[in-house]
This record gives sequence, structure tokens and C-alpha cells, in this order.
Amino acid sequence: MKKVVAGLLLLASLTLASCAPKYSAATQKPVAEMSCTEIKDELVKLAKVREEANSKSGVSKENVLFVLFFWPGAVVNEMDNRDVIAKVEARTAELTKAQSAKSCPAN
Repeated sequence: MKKVVAGLLLLASLTLASCAPKYSAATQKPVAEMSCTEIKDELVKLAKVREEANSKSGVSKENVLFVLFFWPGAVVNEMDNRDVIAKVEARTAELTKAQSAKSCPAN
């Protein structure tokens, strides 16, 4: 019985680690050092990360599985997705401001 519980906890931990997209602005290049092209490219990447995080929050297949097999996982997944979205929005605002200050084309 202990092996089954340990196996389920391991499975839940591995699943948790793979649900929310990973994003950290701390490892990104400082905005002041970025060219217009780099800013544009990063804005595209950020949009993809936001889209992925939004697709994995709320009533998603990941959260449904967590609720069925390991309900705390759904809570952690939602918290992780919200954190990623907040970081992406902050970085996007910073990049948009820099884009305007550098007179970069918006498209």
C-alpha cells in the first residue's frame, strides 16, 4: 500500500512540474540593451507563453485530472499559471514602454 501511495505522489509531482509553462524575467536580457528586433521577438515569445498559461488554467484537462487524482495539484497549477501570467504581463509592459521610447515600429 505504501508503494502505491508513494508512486501516486511521485506521479503527481512529475505532473505538477510539467503543467504550468516556465518563465522567468530574471534570466532575460535587460530591456535597455535590447534592439527593436529583439524587443519584437520577445513580445512574440511572451504572447505564446501567456497563451499556454491561459490554456492550462481554469477548467483545463490538467486541472480536471488533478481534481480527480490529486486535488492539491489543481490549486498549485492555478497558482503557477497566475504567477507566470503576471510575470509575462509585467515584462510585456516593460518591453512595450521600451519599444515606444526607442521609437521602434509597432509591427
